[in-house]
Amino acid sequence: MKLIRIGMILFGMCFGFIGGAAGQTSNIENNAISGNDSLVHVVYGAGDKTVNVAYRTEEEKDVSGAISVLNPSDYLDKGYSTNTLDGVAAYVGGNNLWNMGNALVLIDGVPRSINDVTPSEIAQITFLKGANAVVLYGSRAANGVIQITTKRGKAGKRWTSVRANAGVNMPIAYPKYLGSAEYMKYYNQASVNDGLAPLYDDATISNYATQSNPYRYPDVNYYSSDYLRKLFNTYSANAQFSGGNDRARFYAEVGFQNQNSLLKIGEGNNETNNRLNVRGNIDLKINDYITTYVNVSTVFYDSRSANGNYWNEAASIQPHRFSPLIPIDLISKTSDAAQQLVANSRHIIGGKYLLGGSQQYLTNPIADAYAAGYTTFTSRQFQYTGGVNADLNKFLQGLSFHGQMSVDYSNTYNESINNTYAVYVPTWDANNDSITSLTKYNKDSNTGTQNLSDNWNDQVIDFNFHFDYVNTFKEKHNVSAMLVAAATRQRQTDNFQYGTNANLGVQMAYNYAHKYYVDFSGAVVNSTKLSTKKRVAFSPTLNLGWVLSDEGFLKGSDVINHLKLTASAGIVNTDLDIDNYYLYDAVYAPTAYFSWQDGNFTNRTTTILRGANRNLTYTKRKEVNFGIESSLFNRKLDLKATAFFIKKDGMPVLAYTQYPSYFYTSYPETSFVPYTNFEANGYHGFDFQLNFHKQLGEVNLTIGAAGTYVKTKALKRDELYEDSYRNRAGKPVDAIFGLQSEGFFADQADIDSHALQKFGEVKPGDIKYKDQNGDGVIDERDEVMIGHWGSTFTGGLNFTAQWKDLTLFVLGTTSIGGTGMKNSDYYWVYGDRKYSDVVRDSWTEENKNTATYPRLTTLSGNNNFRNSDFWTYSTDRVDLSKVQLTYSLPKSVLQNSYLKGLNIYVSGSNLLTISKNRDILQLNVGGVPQTRFYNMGIKAEF
Repeated sequence: MKLIRIGMILFGMCFGFIGGAAGQTSNIENNAISGNDSLVHVVYGAGDKTVNVAYRTEEEKDVSGAISVLNPSDYLDKGYSTNTLDGVAAYVGGNNLWNMGNALVLIDGVPRSINDVTPSEIAQITFLKGANAVVLYGSRAANGVIQITTKRGKAGKRWTSVRANAGVNMPIAYPKYLGSAEYMKYYNQASVNDGLAPLYDDATISNYATQSNPYRYPDVNYYSSDYLRKLFNTYSANAQFSGGNDRARFYAEVGFQNQNSLLKIGEGNNETNNRLNVRGNIDLKINDYITTYVNVSTVFYDSRSANGNYWNEAASIQPHRFSPLIPIDLISKTSDAAQQLVANSRHIIGGKYLLGGSQQYLTNPIADAYAAGYTTFTSRQFQYTGGVNADLNKFLQGLSFHGQMSVDYSNTYNESINNTYAVYVPTWDANNDSITSLTKYNKDSNTGTQNLSDNWNDQVIDFNFHFDYVNTFKEKHNVSAMLVAAATRQRQTDNFQYGTNANLGVQMAYNYAHKYYVDFSGAVVNSTKLSTKKRVAFSPTLNLGWVLSDEGFLKGSDVINHLKLTASAGIVNTDLDIDNYYLYDAVYAPTAYFSWQDGNFTNRTTTILRGANRNLTYTKRKEVNFGIESSLFNRKLDLKATAFFIKKDGMPVLAYTQYPSYFYTSYPETSFVPYTNFEANGYHGFDFQLNFHKQLGEVNLTIGAAGTYVKTKALKRDELYEDSYRNRAGKPVDAIFGLQSEGFFADQADIDSHALQKFGEVKPGDIKYKDQNGDGVIDERDEVMIGHWGSTFTGGLNFTAQWKDLTLFVLGTTSIGGTGMKNSDYYWVYGDRKYSDVVRDSWTEENKNTATYPRLTTLSGNNNFRNSDFWTYSTDRVDLSKVQLTYSLPKSVLQNSYLKGLNIYVSGSNLLTISKNRDILQLNVGGVPQTRFYNMGIKAEF
């Protein structure tokens, strides 16, 4: 009720302001928003230069503030993709929303997943970056908003578009693991390094190297063509329909995608991913004052996969452990017991093989594919949105009402057939390659029972309504205002607390002759994550704009056709950094039992785990940004750029260092420390986008570039380090801390003369670390910043050359300034882990001056395998992301035909990576490999 009263007061203030302005003039133009000019409605194909912003549309010339816009129709035909945000870094600046965190994604004004929509059904994507641009969406929008508007029908003749694509995905790189003989050689080296005897003798290594009998001396490459295809296929198709009249209009799309798998054995032949999406958007004109609309969308996703985890196991099982297949014809005919096992087996692969394994490996990726069964994953999304728009000119000229409500429901679950299977260990004849006996582990069991698991439901109810006022006085004074109320309620499986969000928003804007702009927007937010005394807060923002090109000193310039400057400032209150509910309350819990009087009585104590803080409040995003947009040289060059300075202040943490030490004890665990609004982050940088258009003879050239530079800093942290270099404050928000390496220890004398390293026994060939504080000991207190995860700069370039009916499109992207860590099992090789090719350069006495990898060990390797700059690498890269060549059937050929247009195209994606560390960046370990995609498609319009 308090929130509603505040909203009514704000609306009264807004209404009073409007009424006062209206009373000053009798020359009024009616620009009231009505029909489909509201909220998210862009009339598809109308060509109107309108931009979707928070709860409304604006003319492109009046858009002010940190907002970037993408219209997929401008690039989709020349660079087709089924990924909504594919390559956007090359089109618009700030597409990452300045690295503030997870963005709010809105589809037709409703919080939804980016995966719920495909590019072909999108009319516009708006990136709302600045505080003034997002504030009307309240607390949930503090990290930025990606607003997606789907297409709508157009009155007139019906329009139909059909598109079909077929492509192949070719793996770029597989992990490179050592074969059996080489593995044994390097494992022996590791044993010797540890002062142990070699595990494998020369004769054994020779048998595995010669491969005279690959079943007796296996050398299994799980990435070979025996198990994997060279490529897999992707097919997609969609059909779009639009039509109607002034009373009723519709837009509909049906799309389908199918993809198979690289795995070609057993259930791998049946692995597939299918996605079917259906959308229908309908607009109705009830009368001259009321319009309504209904949007319905469904997404059906199904996948089938072999049980087990092929890619993860392929990256972990050593090649010599066992042969996954055992030939039946090598089993001795005189071994009745072995022959009986063959006869009783339920899994004879291809009529020739039993499944191999060992007592240690009762399952393996090959056997799983053949005999473990399969799992189908099912996802169903249903989304309904309905809305109404009312022209209220009868009550106040320029006033309109817009309301919208949506209900989304999604359900996912797994259905599986889980089989067990026996594996066999052969005993080989000492004198020939025949199997004298078999040892069976596990048992065959194909129950055929369908098992349901991981059932998950998500329901979202969302509504918003707003009163809008748009008017012009004396032809130059343009006034607009809005009062909006919005709320979202979400319920998910296993969540006992509803996720809720509610806010009231107010916007008041004025521009003089579309030259001078001022916009005040704010929101009253409410969060149930906070105590009742702190749940309501107001977020104010202000934006100013000035079109310099309309001033006398620039008007008519041949160089500067358009020039607009903007400045914005604001504070957005957000609960996105509050991880859970009731953090403002104290938490009590039972602790250990204790007894007294010789155990005759037993009691249990209660302790406090967290103190209470009813004054816990919102994190505040405090921001100032400046923008420029211009068109130059007869509008051949368009430029837009924004510089921003943001402080994210008051992030809640348990700030232990701010309280006396006796507020916390580790055993029994007791703490009186409450959550407080203590920590702060800083973000500053700039983004830009530019487009250049040029006609060179019969060739029409367009070159676009975009980029975003973001520098982050941890401004305030709960920390109390003795050495300042360990402070996280002053470092990037995503800083990586670790030890600083100084090469390898050359010998024992080198170890003895160096500071003592406290991470286990150190030997020659181990990594040597720098003693940062000079205390003669290397431990966690010597960790320094060794990089930061995120790229400082991201961007790209798009190029289009059109000659007659041919169009060449090239898209490139780049990211610079990030750091990666080689800390997976592929790089951290110790114990009995599978050996990758990185060990070939491991340290030995013979190559101590050229080695690039530490000494091998069969032990834990605690000294070497920990975060240090030895394992970091630059993630800087430039990618040739897409190339497409399109042929459009000439209009002269299509005359007197039912066809309005026909495009045929070929394309390639992820074609080239230029990077010092390309081999690392292009490698996936434990998962499906990265691929290059080659596609052929056709699009027809009717």
